[in-house]
Amino acid sequence: MIERVRGVAGSPQSSPSQKGSALPFERILDQEITFSAHARRRLEERAIPLSREVKEKLEEGLRTLEAKGGRTSLIVVDGVAFVVNVPERTVITCVENENRVFTHIDSVLFMNTAGRSAASGACGREVQKP
Repeated sequence: MIERVRGVAGSPQSSPSQKGSALPFERILDQEITFSAHARRRLEERAIPLSREVKEKLEEGLRTLEAKGGRTSLIVVDGVAFVVNVPERTVITCVENENRVFTHIDSVLFMNTAGRSAASGACGREVQKP
């Protein structure tokens, strides 16, 4: 078990019974994904569809990235790229089918909804098998 270091010189000691302001782990997992005002505007301006399946994939992706320690990540679902703040469970922005450079991200996750074949490559083209 990992415990917080206490008793650093010059700082008051806190009792083990005091609780921090952090959310319990179970509540963090139950939080829904949110979209920043910028992300909502981009969805509308670019007419990017946000189906139930895509939202489910984003939720699944966030759980995966949380488990791996992702902080600011790129989740690509069916060719749509979503930049997400993992600890805050917030979509920061999104783009579709464009040449873009993404900076200041620490991880990338590619996902497909059930409507897309696992054998599909970029842009829905069939992947050639040797």
